[in-house]
Amino acid sequence: MDNREWKKYLIKRFLFILFLVSLSERAMNGLYEEIVFPWLSDSMHIDFFTAGMENGQNISALCRGGLYLAVMGVCNALPDVVGFALRTFSEQVAGSALTGRISSQTLHMSPAQRNFFIWGMIALTALIILSLLAPYVLAAFAFGQTVSTQIRRLEEQERQQKAEYDRRRNLLLSDVAHDLKTPMTTVAGYAKALLDEGGLPSSQAGGNGLTKEKRQEYLETIYNKSMQMGGLLNLLFEYVKLDSEGFRLNKARADLLELLRECVAGMYVDFEEKGMEILPLIPEETFFMEVDSVQFRRVINNLLNNALRHNPPGTKVWIKAEAEDGEAAIRVCDSGNAIPPDVARYIFDPFVLGDESRNSKGGSGLGLSIAQKVVAMHGGSLRLEQGEWEEYTKAFVIRLSAV
Repeated sequence: MDNREWKKYLIKRFLFILFLVSLSERAMNGLYEEIVFPWLSDSMHIDFFTAGMENGQNISALCRGGLYLAVMGVCNALPDVVGFALRTFSEQVAGSALTGRISSQTLHMSPAQRNFFIWGMIALTALIILSLLAPYVLAAFAFGQTVSTQIRRLEEQERQQKAEYDRRRNLLLSDVAHDLKTPMTTVAGYAKALLDEGGLPSSQAGGNGLTKEKRQEYLETIYNKSMQMGGLLNLLFEYVKLDSEGFRLNKARADLLELLRECVAGMYVDFEEKGMEILPLIPEETFFMEVDSVQFRRVINNLLNNALRHNPPGTKVWIKAEAEDGEAAIRVCDSGNAIPPDVARYIFDPFVLGDESRNSKGGSGLGLSIAQKVVAMHGGSLRLEQGEWEEYTKAFVIRLSAV
């Protein structure tokens, strides 16, 4: 849950609880004003509770009345000088309406009766005030519990995400080490053979040394494996760079359809050499969007390379572009082999390939992960769709908001 969703959740909960508090307050006020206070006034002849009711200030009147009663109770145990000053102050706070009604109730009572009456009214007033404040207290408690529960849930979610991140990071490092180990072993072995051959005396090298063709083959293998390792490290650098805090897309207004045409033109020969056919279905018009042309070109090239590398000769590859429901939809489709469901589920994870071995076709599995990250940073989505069309078996679909 991001900050925006978290704020919406809290606001909804707060408004819901506020609505319940409002209903509870109305119910409590109605109970006291229509039943309790009239009963106290008619049956017990205690009517100071209704002072100020005409202004809708029942809680305020109760608090002022309770304060006045408490001061009167305390003043009975204090010297007259101090008691007179406190009583005068409390009368000013309570107001003449309240003090008049209370005085009329206690005017003909004995000191003991008056004292009993005052402390009884203090207890009753406190009880009424607490009951009227109960909805607010319960609402605050309920809201606090809701927030606390949600925070614990978010903390648990964050803990699980961190554990998953650590698992993926460890798996990523393990896969990098795996994919670097084989070419490094080959490079070391061939370099050792060249070093051993180069250290032999010239008389022995002629008979037992490497032929010129073998030396050339070894050097080419070392070069190719070094380039393979360099390419893998570059992809890993790009993957990590996209996650770095300081990385930002360099967006500018660009013709998205022209960018697609350039990507297809740049790889046309590669498809032709492998005996595959690439069919661009791109409208002959312009469609401008705010994109990072360098990074978005990398996405399209990754998808086309993916189709080229993992499909047999004779496969047809389509690249389509069209507008759908206010979105720009780009599809890289092919008629090659479908991706098994257990692989398709994790196809955008790092180092996941539809081959039995990652090294069998020179792939690293990072290309699709990078492509999905870049599309997401553009505010779009990249997903795999299979089994939905007759003319092709699978499609990688990019959707971007046209706004």
